[in-house]
Amino acid sequence: MRYIQLLLFTLALVFSHTNGKSHEWVAEYGECSAPCNGGIEFLNRVCYSTGIDRQKVAATYCKAPGIPDLVAAETRPCNAEPCSMCDRKYTSETGVLTSPYWPEKNAIQQFCRLQITVAATKRVLIAFEKFILEGLQLQSNVGLTEAKVCTCGNLVEISDKTSARRISSYCGTKQQFSWISESNVVQLDFVTDLNLVFNRFKATYSTVDTAPTCYKFIDVTSDKKLRQGFITSAKFPDNYDNSLNCEYVIHADPLHRIVFYFDQFNLEPSTGCTADKLVIEDLLSRRSETYCGIVPQFSWMSDSNEARIQFLTDDSQKYKGFVIGYEIKDRPPASEFNLHMTDSTGIFTSPNFPEAYPKNSKVQYYIQVQPDKYIMITFHEFWLESEDTFTSPFATNRWRRSTTSSQSQSPQQTLSCPDKIVVKDIYYSNFLLDTYCGQQQEFTWISRSNAVIVTLSSDANEEFRGFTASYRSLQRTPPADWELIFRNVAGNNENTYSRWTDPRAYGFFPPDIKSTLYRGLYKSDLMLDWTELGIKRIKINLYKDGVGVRQLRFYAEESKTNTDWFKCENLIYSPYTDLRACDLTGDNRRVFGLPFEIEDGHAAGSNCSFGKMWFDLEDVSAPAGFCYYETTSVGRPYFAYSTRDTAGDTSSGEGIGFADIFAIFIQRDCHDYVDLDTTETATVKSRLVRGLYIKNEVCDITVQLKPDERILMQFTHFVLQQGDCNQDYVEIEDVLSGAVDKICGTQDQMTWTSSGNSLLVRFRTDSTIAFTGFIATVSKEFRDIEDCSAVNYDDEGTLVNVVKPLPTTGFFLEDCTNVIHVHPSQKIVITFSEFDYQFDDCPQFRIDDRTDDAEGIAVYGSLYPFSWTSQSNELIVSYCALTPYRNYLVYNATYRSISTIQAAAVISFKDAEIPGVFSWPQTTVTNTDSFLIIRLHPNDLRRVILTISDFVLSDQSCSSFMKIIDTTTKRESMYCATEFQPFTWTSDANEVLLHFKHNSNEQHQVNADYRSYPRTRFDYYSFFTLNTNRRKRVSEHFVDGGSFTSPDYPKKYPNNRNYEEYLIHAPPSYIIVITFSKFSLEDETVTATEIKCEHDFVELYDIQTDPVVFCGTKSPFAWVSTGNEVLVKFLSDSHTVKTGFFANYHFQPRLSGQSCEGLFTADVGNFMSPGYPHQYDNNVVCQYRFQAAPGKKFLFKFLHLDIEDHVDCAKDFITLIDVTSGKEKAFCGFKQNAPITWESDSNLVFGKFSSNDHYKFSGFLATYEVKNVDTSSACVQNFDGISGHVSSPWFPSSYPNGHVSSPWFSSSYPNDITCVYTITVAEGFLINLSFDFFDIEEKNTNTNACDHDYLSITNPVNSQENQIICGKKENLQIGISNNVVVLTFHSDFIKVGPGFYITYTQTDQTGIQPITTGCDEQLTSLTGEFTTPNHPLNYPLNMDCVYTITVEPIYKIVLNFDPFNVEFQDTCKYDFVQVVDEAGGTDKKYCGRYSDPLIIHSTNNKLIIKFHSDNMTPSTGFRARYESWLLPTSAPIITGCPHIELTQKTGIISTPNFPRNYDLNLDCSIRIALPENHVCVIRFETFDLEDDEKCSYDYVKLLSLPGGEEHKICGNRNSFDWTSTTNICQVDFHSDDYITKGGFKATYEGVQIQNIIPTSSECVQTLTSQSGLFSSPNYPKYYDLNKECITTIFVPYGNVIEITFTGFEVEFEELCSWDFVQITELPSQVKSPKYCGAFDEFKYRPTSKSNKVKVVLSSDEYVSAKGYSASYKTISHY
Repeated sequence: MRYIQLLLFTLALVFSHTNGKSHEWVAEYGECSAPCNGGIEFLNRVCYSTGIDRQKVAATYCKAPGIPDLVAAETRPCNAEPCSMCDRKYTSETGVLTSPYWPEKNAIQQFCRLQITVAATKRVLIAFEKFILEGLQLQSNVGLTEAKVCTCGNLVEISDKTSARRISSYCGTKQQFSWISESNVVQLDFVTDLNLVFNRFKATYSTVDTAPTCYKFIDVTSDKKLRQGFITSAKFPDNYDNSLNCEYVIHADPLHRIVFYFDQFNLEPSTGCTADKLVIEDLLSRRSETYCGIVPQFSWMSDSNEARIQFLTDDSQKYKGFVIGYEIKDRPPASEFNLHMTDSTGIFTSPNFPEAYPKNSKVQYYIQVQPDKYIMITFHEFWLESEDTFTSPFATNRWRRSTTSSQSQSPQQTLSCPDKIVVKDIYYSNFLLDTYCGQQQEFTWISRSNAVIVTLSSDANEEFRGFTASYRSLQRTPPADWELIFRNVAGNNENTYSRWTDPRAYGFFPPDIKSTLYRGLYKSDLMLDWTELGIKRIKINLYKDGVGVRQLRFYAEESKTNTDWFKCENLIYSPYTDLRACDLTGDNRRVFGLPFEIEDGHAAGSNCSFGKMWFDLEDVSAPAGFCYYETTSVGRPYFAYSTRDTAGDTSSGEGIGFADIFAIFIQRDCHDYVDLDTTETATVKSRLVRGLYIKNEVCDITVQLKPDERILMQFTHFVLQQGDCNQDYVEIEDVLSGAVDKICGTQDQMTWTSSGNSLLVRFRTDSTIAFTGFIATVSKEFRDIEDCSAVNYDDEGTLVNVVKPLPTTGFFLEDCTNVIHVHPSQKIVITFSEFDYQFDDCPQFRIDDRTDDAEGIAVYGSLYPFSWTSQSNELIVSYCALTPYRNYLVYNATYRSISTIQAAAVISFKDAEIPGVFSWPQTTVTNTDSFLIIRLHPNDLRRVILTISDFVLSDQSCSSFMKIIDTTTKRESMYCATEFQPFTWTSDANEVLLHFKHNSNEQHQVNADYRSYPRTRFDYYSFFTLNTNRRKRVSEHFVDGGSFTSPDYPKKYPNNRNYEEYLIHAPPSYIIVITFSKFSLEDETVTATEIKCEHDFVELYDIQTDPVVFCGTKSPFAWVSTGNEVLVKFLSDSHTVKTGFFANYHFQPRLSGQSCEGLFTADVGNFMSPGYPHQYDNNVVCQYRFQAAPGKKFLFKFLHLDIEDHVDCAKDFITLIDVTSGKEKAFCGFKQNAPITWESDSNLVFGKFSSNDHYKFSGFLATYEVKNVDTSSACVQNFDGISGHVSSPWFPSSYPNGHVSSPWFSSSYPNDITCVYTITVAEGFLINLSFDFFDIEEKNTNTNACDHDYLSITNPVNSQENQIICGKKENLQIGISNNVVVLTFHSDFIKVGPGFYITYTQTDQTGIQPITTGCDEQLTSLTGEFTTPNHPLNYPLNMDCVYTITVEPIYKIVLNFDPFNVEFQDTCKYDFVQVVDEAGGTDKKYCGRYSDPLIIHSTNNKLIIKFHSDNMTPSTGFRARYESWLLPTSAPIITGCPHIELTQKTGIISTPNFPRNYDLNLDCSIRIALPENHVCVIRFETFDLEDDEKCSYDYVKLLSLPGGEEHKICGNRNSFDWTSTTNICQVDFHSDDYITKGGFKATYEGVQIQNIIPTSSECVQTLTSQSGLFSSPNYPKYYDLNKECITTIFVPYGNVIEITFTGFEVEFEELCSWDFVQITELPSQVKSPKYCGAFDEFKYRPTSKSNKVKVVLSSDEYVSAKGYSASYKTISHY
């Protein structure tokens, strides 16, 4: 502590000496303890500095050596007079003054005198807290002063006992006010009248230091002429002096307060204002602010009637000083609600908000921020009383208006304001004052200066809610420098004139009037164009002997021409009091005595012949010699001015001074304030000099309209420096929303719509290069009051209908408007995904562009998804809505900005309703983007088709390109290399955007046409394309594609499908091949002349040729396009429906520029090698395509064949391939005699001729003819083992081997057909038939036999297994004890059905050894198994078996049937298994097929299982395993507290106290050690622990030892199992010191490893069990590179497969185009998304009812990863 005191003392000493100041102790006494009857004042020792800037400092400064200690009494008496005394004397430094008997009323006629005497170095400051005297009131006597009103009756008279004897009289009732003396003695006389009894006052007084030498007292109470004036710094307009201590006191009557206007403030800047400063203080509230530096014009308003200004300077730099105007303003009535706010942000509300504000009230809110700030006020809620033409504050029934037209009717056009808010900028109060009332939307108000008054006034009538508002301060720009525009030197002082014209004496003059280019007369070039200068203020200076002697200032911003500048209302400052009501315009500039006179002396014959003249800017702007105050050849002017306080008339020769120099300065900037109060539009623009904007420009433009108006700013010209918008830029801020755009470069069609009534525009330029700037028109629109309207500034967003609740009474129509705004360098795409607009009352839903030359669109009805792109950066979506029934209007839209469209680009729009052409010629501007938007009206329900006939572009790097984008679906294609054949691009919706990018180094040429074509609903539309990232060949000839089907396939398609659409798109160098493997539609209409598809049909539209149509039922067929796109349509009517179609599509590369390519569609024809019969060339590739109608095939004959021979035809060859069946044959060598023939299976054949670079031969000549397909042999098929090819008639060839189906499955089979299927597997093996689906005609009800349609199953070596089945079967399996079985299917002429689908498998004979020796068994071991007789072959007919399981009484039995396959019937009345649990009282039958294991728990140690089969339809039966589990009541429960190690194979474990809550702070551990080849299986029956994301509180930890994985578990879980990976496992339980829960209970069992399901991990594998585990090869080690591994899972029909991926880590790429896992459902070919990256556990379940899936892991040649591990199970979908 001593060290700190010593440090402070040392610092004080150093500071004292360093600053050249000394200090002294001053005795100050506190407030008297009593106002009368005697009190005590206590001494306060205060340390003061003694310099000019005298102020209190820390006491340590006065403890420095050499400063004497204070000698003064510690206390002194005060206020000794009795309280009842009329006369009193006060000598303390503070005290209380009251009327006699305060606070009682004074009813005694008397004269009282109170006298205050303080130290000679002090003045007295009196503050009246209460002042109530009966009698006259000043406010009731307009035009009189307080002294004249208070001449009789009751009054208080205060006199300053100086020689001036300043006296003030007060009477009536006053607010709190102050009175300051100029001396140390003040006398207060109190006079009362006997007749007036209510008289009293109370005041406190204190002391302030005596006034400095530089002091001025300004009393504005005595004379109205003195109620405004100016205060300037010493020596103004010259620089002020150093070491000043000046004080100015302004005193007004108590009814008024004082407003100070700082017109110039130019002081020495310093941190914390430690150098020169100005302190302004309210003498009642003692609120003060300190200012220094250079700041713009600002104001300051006192709280009361007195204010003091102190001006202090140090001994360093001198500045221009200040000019302060002052005037008095009425004080508001005293109110508890008045607020004074000085923070940079704040909130204020009307009194009592949200309740009603009081009646007959006036409340003021004074907001004052720092001088370099201005204020933005936001009124969030606003509802005041108003008297208008409407009966309510809202629009009434069926009011409509347009929100985008300033000519519309405003809802508050006729308005008066009984209650109102007045907002006023104090400095600019002459023109920035606004009045508001009624109900308003949220709006803003922006000041220009730092202080604002908000006044709320209410009358005696209605009460309303009021308002809530907030404010914030924003930075103002510094004031602009004064610029000299005219200067001349007087001729009456030869020495001055000589010095001025002599460069050696140039430093004699003030720097602001110098010009190094001109001597004597100087006229700036700026004077040539006044209107472009943005002049805000004008200053006229006179100088004498190098010092400024007089100055006048004028406000020029509101003046229309320079002749208006000098009107008296524009006078800012004058040193002459008599000029405040003058007129300095017109002839008055010539005929009256002014503060300065410019005498001619040579008037004869002069155009300026008047003897006296002040100045004339019209002359100033004229050439030299026009008037004599300019230097001429005949003489020089001289300048006279009044040296008095008034201008007077200088013609008498008295009070005249002569100046040396006359100068005119202007202050200009580009700041602007636009309000549109008197006009509909305004123009804002950058200032130009010689056609370019000014460098280093700082412009702030404020646009502020009425609360119910918004702003539309449209830029007609915008050219700024290009770049990152950090050099020259325009920044626009929407005040209400805060949205900001920063704009530079060149922009076209740029608009800005405000969301509220205010905008801020900032224009900034740097010092480098200038351009032509900007011009904008500002107009007003009415703001939208509807909740369905908004202005949106986000780059993307949504627009949806706002649905209101149903009304109680009435309805009305609303105009809803949404303005979408994006950055001016962008355009807008709005996309409607839903649209249904059916209003007859107001049928227009409009989308309008803000540009004048862009036509909007009106949309109506139920529309398909569509888009619309703007031409400018703003779109307006407007509609009329029936409120509150808006739920009849449905729309859902998203919008986004397109940042690729730059303003400098070439943009054009075309309407595709009329076909047209476009091109991208080589004359395109270098390195410029071009954009073309081709679109259709959304109501047309059509799409755009582009046909690009020429596309030449040699750039392979894609620095030049053409990009085509569907703006609705965002589908896009980019082309950057020459395409050798025409190609098409078909849109999904109504609009296409083409983006052309040109690199100057590349040649390009694009010629194309566009047209429109009908489109369908998006939910009926599918799009397919070639994945160009990973093109995979399915054969040598085709690139992988996909599949599509009719709706609901394989079920029947719906009626009235108008229409389903499938667009298949390929790159330009591909064609498309479509194969219909199933096709069953309503039949054709056959007439005498033609066959028509006029009911249900499929239309294939090759975009470059005419469409073809197919219907009826057809065998598999194919079709090929001529171009790169196909549009497939499917349509059904209201009549017959069938199963539809299943189609695959593939892609085939087109040859480039080969003349031997062709499509052959005639019934007969020929084709040949190139040049035949001459030799073909080397390295030739030709493609031939042969297409016929469905149900047709081709017969080819090679009449001549002379091609280079090879054993495999691997050199030169001609190949023919049947596209549908895959049948293929290559031909080569020499054949001359008998023709070589080859016949296809179906209607589409591809031929390919290829030659290498070796030998040349004469080639080939061949013919073809079209023949009908013979279907008679398709129904007799042989199946040779599971490796053979299985293909049932007309069944999709893509279906896998191992399947047999009825004809046309899954459509209905045909009538009158007999099909024979012979299945043969390897010798020594058996056959298992699994009926995935079986539904044919039922039995004959008369014979109870399958006499109509049936399937006969024949075992050639065992007739006992022969059977005939029909009807509907589910979950049927039949085993054949032979390697051959014959299936015969027959249908008659009557009914048909869906048919059947059978999977056969080869079964190993060694697995068919029955486990049980008889049909009845007694089983007593703890574990065991049993089966139906002959399992896995069919069980015998008419069997009844009983299996009884009995184990030790301490156990219960867990029975597991897997597999289980018994003939199905709803009530299990045919074949069944019956399980009897006598102890549990259960007896239940089971039948059918179970996809998951069937598990049954007994109640005790005994179960009885009964099996029964009837005389028909045997199946494979079941295999059952059972285990014995300890009963919970008989096994001890182990908690592991303390730690325990167990070796038993079974047991029960739990938390302590279970089932009650476990204890706190436990650590328990159970280790289970099992024999080798065992693992722990722990089954948690109940689990409830404290939950935590990281399980850091209470938890169970499961470990496999040694070194196995650790699992930490907490929270509440359902029952679950955990299996260890080793034979030793450990269960750790921990609880902390906070929360307890129920805990856990579990059983454990040691299980041999061979009983655990193995994980299959081959690269190619097929899994047929009903559940299992599988993984990628090597998992969890990395899979191999460049592999495609396929796991096929096949479960019984009627089930689906659920796959759970328990681990997944595959190389990541955004599109999963490198490595991926994909699941394909068979036979539908439905594919899952591609999966890549790393995932936690996730599941996959097929979307269709597929019982077979293919899991593909595909890896490329680069990066590998762990792969995946997974499990699967079967789930029945019945």
